[in-house]
Amino acid sequence: MIRFVRYLGVVGIVALVCVCAHGETLDRIVATVGPEVILQSDVVQEIAPLLAEIRQQAASEAEFNRMAEDHLRRALDQAIDGKILLRQALLAGLEVDDAIVEERIADIRKRFASSEEFMKELTAVGETMSDFRTRIRKQIMAISMGMRKRREFERAIEVTEAEVAQYYQDNIDEFSRPERVRVRRIFLKAGSSDADRERARARLAELQEQLAAGADFAELAKTYSAGPAAADGGLIGWVARGDLVESLETPAFALEAGEVSDVLETEYGLVLLKLDRKEAAGRAELDEVRPEIEPVLRAQAADVLFKKWMKELRKRSRVRMFL
Repeated sequence: MIRFVRYLGVVGIVALVCVCAHGETLDRIVATVGPEVILQSDVVQEIAPLLAEIRQQAASEAEFNRMAEDHLRRALDQAIDGKILLRQALLAGLEVDDAIVEERIADIRKRFASSEEFMKELTAVGETMSDFRTRIRKQIMAISMGMRKRREFERAIEVTEAEVAQYYQDNIDEFSRPERVRVRRIFLKAGSSDADRERARARLAELQEQLAAGADFAELAKTYSAGPAAADGGLIGWVARGDLVESLETPAFALEAGEVSDVLETEYGLVLLKLDRKEAAGRAELDEVRPEIEPVLRAQAADVLFKKWMKELRKRSRVRMFL
């Protein structure tokens, strides 16, 4: 009888074993990729984080078993692809920097209450730190190889104007947009005291005079604004209703292109807004969204080529499945 006997949700390691009549615990081979084997436990460790969620969703033990088996088969396919991609990475001479491996391991360690708990979990499944590090490195190499090949296919794809136009027509609702405005701001921090607010108001009044005399709003924002977009001339960008706090939203949408607001107050300070452009609710034109559509079509076409490439590699890799 096959059972899930231990759930280690953070590292994603579970021992899936066959408990025989005499109580002997065995693992088993579920697939081979050429001379390499994939063990049952190798596959289950990939779906371990899902087991608790599946258990909660399942209405019965039978449903849990069906759902778990479905995820297990998907994980097996991924494990086979991982073996194939790792082999391709090695053939291509792909290397993974030690720092990337250690960063990934550090991310996993953080999910544990302590280093001792992390090591205890590794020991529980018979894996040393060296084994774990090697496994993580191989995973990163396989993923990196897949990403490299997808990028290679994407670069080779030529998207035609007809394909872009057809995607636009087929997905026309995606390009509907609400009323929006493109705004810049000059923000001065001010506490809750009247004195702080008056000093900020006086400085903004000076800036208003400079603007009236022809000063450039973006340049003044670079010099005086304390906002995060100061280096970009105070550019907040395109915003729709609901994106700004109410004390800024109403004045922003009341402005016309090129206008600057009165001094506006927020919880954290005082603001001047300038409206660059205003667009009514409607549908974006094809020329406007072409830069968004082309990468989507390129990625879709590359995905087809990638799957075909993987299918051919599977044939050459003599894959056998026993699950």
